[in-house]
Amino acid sequence: MGERAAAKYLRKELSMDILARNFRAGRGEIDIVARDGNCLVFVEVKTRMENAQVDGYFSAVSPRKMRVLRRTSLAYLSFLRRRPPSWRIDVVEVRHGEDGKVKSISHFPNVG
Repeated sequence: MGERAAAKYLRKELSMDILARNFRAGRGEIDIVARDGNCLVFVEVKTRMENAQVDGYFSAVSPRKMRVLRRTSLAYLSFLRRRPPSWRIDVVEVRHGEDGKVKSISHFPNVG
């Protein structure tokens, strides 16, 4: 549910093109691969209950997780014939209520 809401948000609100979902390489996974103009964006999605104690990507994406995201992003780039001029890692946090409906979406660009 969170990844679907994040993809919709990136596409409709930020005009990004969604290129892939759940890309796997080794033990790593990228939830969403998108294009923002000439920049390739690797997106980690964090889904939380509306009243969760943990807030923001900084508490949800550990240094170890960030290393895995970077390594998996580089694996994706290695499959491309032509690398984009730039790339970045973003985090999208989706918060939902008890009813399962999305309450808020926060976007944290270029976290890694």
